[in-house]
Order: sequence, then structure tokens, then C-alpha cells
Amino acid sequence: MAELTGPLLAACEQAVAELVAQDPSTLVLVGPGERTWRHEPREWGTLAGYGVAVEAPRDHPATAPGLPLSLTVGRWLLERVGWTGPVVLQEVSVSTSVPDCLELGHSLDQQAGSRAAWLVLGDGSNRRGVRSPGFEDPEAESFDAAVVKALTGADPKELADIAPAVADELGCVGRAGWQVAAGGLGGPGSATATLRYEGAPFGVGYFVADWRFPA
Repeated sequence: MAELTGPLLAACEQAVAELVAQDPSTLVLVGPGERTWRHEPREWGTLAGYGVAVEAPRDHPATAPGLPLSLTVGRWLLERVGWTGPVVLQEVSVSTSVPDCLELGHSLDQQAGSRAAWLVLGDGSNRRGVRSPGFEDPEAESFDAAVVKALTGADPKELADIAPAVADELGCVGRAGWQVAAGGLGGPGSATATLRYEGAPFGVGYFVADWRFPA
């Protein structure tokens, strides 16, 4: 298992560490879930339902966990790199329309300000191969390749062009979050991108990319 997850986790930690090293005013976390909802900063999540004894953050109120998987992973990564600053926890429903995603992204960008950093979480297709959680689909790999192209191009139009129906058919839950991020971009060429990881170790497309904006 470690040989499969190690490179992915290392890429995530490197990207997040460099994100917080920029000394942002706040971290905006965006991740898919069952609803579109702004969580309170003190809310927490657990990976116990996935067989992992992780609560994120470890120091949390004595309340029931309320974060979806995506934001739980985001908080866990931030804690691993030592971030203790302000966070915005934005869950976005996987069924959110493209225009609503773009509007939400623009609104978050305006509220968070230019010194905020964003951490957007979400998977690609879950139909990458015979051992995938979904049924294998021959279109899954080309779909994920198009997503990687859009992410590494930091192109809001290409991200906005990801069709919700196709993403749903291929078991991709990251679509809405990526389109929220597109709503916060200024336009093509407003950022440079680095691809740190691309693979499907469990039959699910995982990508790690980061965007840098000129000062």
C-alpha cells in the first residue's frame, strides 16, 4: 500500500508546504460534498469510516464531525505542514451547475482577498481500470488527461468546459471544485502551473498541481 500512496502523499505535502510558505492571509479550502455549505472554521472531520484513525484537526470541539471527506483530507494536510492560521471551509455539492460554481469561485475570491491561498480537493474518474471502484470505462483515461491539461494550463475556460454529465458518468467528483477554482481565476495566463503527480493507483484518477500568481 505504501508504495502506491507514498508518491501521492509526498506530492500533496510538498505542494501544501510551499503553499503555506508564501505566508497567505488565510487558506481557502474547497472540496466536494453532498451540499454547498460554508463550514465554521472549528468544524472537523474523521477518516474512521475509511479505516484510518485520523481526526482533522486533532484539536477540535467535542461535537460530531461535520466535514466531508474532501475537506477532512484538506485539514489533515494543512495540519501535517504546520498551518495554524485562518481557514475558510467551503463544501460544494457535486451536482452544482457550472454557472453556480463559477459564481461561487468569484465570490470566494472577492471575500478572501489577494493574499489568500486556495487548496482545492477532488478526484478524477473512478473508472480507471478493472480494479476501479466504478465499472471500467474506456473514456476515463482520456477524460482525466483533459482535466490535467486544463489544470496545468490554469485555463478557466477549459475547466468550465468540463461537462457535469460526463463527469458524473465517469465517477468524477472533483468537477465542481475545479470549476469553483476557475471562477476565482483572472483569465488564461493569470497563473503558471506545476504538475507534481498524475496517476490512478486504485483505479481513481489523482492529480496534484499547483498554481502560482505573479506578485
